[in-house]
Amino acid sequence: MQTKDLTLDDVDIYGGTQTRVETNDDAINSYADEMASGAVFPPITVFYDGAKYWLADGFHRFLAAQRNEAESISAEVHEGSRTDALRHALGANSTNGIYRSNADKRNAVEIALEEWPNMSNSVIAELCRVSGDLVRRNRTAMEKLERIEPQQSVTGKDGKQYPTGIEREPRGKSERSSSEGEGGGGGRSSGKGKGEFGAEGGSNAEIEQDAKIMIRNGEIKHSELDKLNSVTALDYADTAINVLDRMKPEDPRRREAIGRIERWLAKQNSPAV
Repeated sequence: MQTKDLTLDDVDIYGGTQTRVETNDDAINSYADEMASGAVFPPITVFYDGAKYWLADGFHRFLAAQRNEAESISAEVHEGSRTDALRHALGANSTNGIYRSNADKRNAVEIALEEWPNMSNSVIAELCRVSGDLVRRNRTAMEKLERIEPQQSVTGKDGKQYPTGIEREPRGKSERSSSEGEGGGGGRSSGKGKGEFGAEGGSNAEIEQDAKIMIRNGEIKHSELDKLNSVTALDYADTAINVLDRMKPEDPRRREAIGRIERWLAKQNSPAV
């Protein structure tokens, strides 16, 4: 990897490596103003295959520089193809940059499944830095819509082939299945129950943690908390608070819910008669 200045015309932004649903025009304008004032931004990330520089991360920075009619932009240049750039782009901004929306996460998953439908749910989840359950749900929906072909087998993290039945049936309570690698076989629960949110790959604790985050974010019904082994009273409290935070302040149901909570707290804190 090397850092160098590239002319904007050298960078290909139309190769399908943009994984967001849409760019944020407010962010682009803000970046452009800061650049014009002399602010120095981190380099964009590109992959060079000997003919093209494929943009993998930094679309908002690139478009801001373009808006300012800049001649060049600083870039981290990696050797690789468009596919390498896409692999990098799918997980970009999961922990930095402009926060990915739930729609952005779903879009990344859909792009990955269209590109690599033969890869296991856990591989796609790791690539996109999302939960395995989000991948599993999107795969099912895309197959129903005939956007991708159903697979008889998938490739796991270890490069081996596993029947898709293992992918489609969520993991049960057994920790043994998580220690046997992709697709594990023995010890897998035969029915739904605790820890049912994840596909194969990762421990039950990791899967349940992902599930709790998705429940708090409203991606899974809050009633599903009852199915988790590791759920605590704090998880229920956090979920309730997040539900209220997502409601509009003027919503009468929100005021009613807060009033009920206040009455309950007052009763709990009142001295016993």
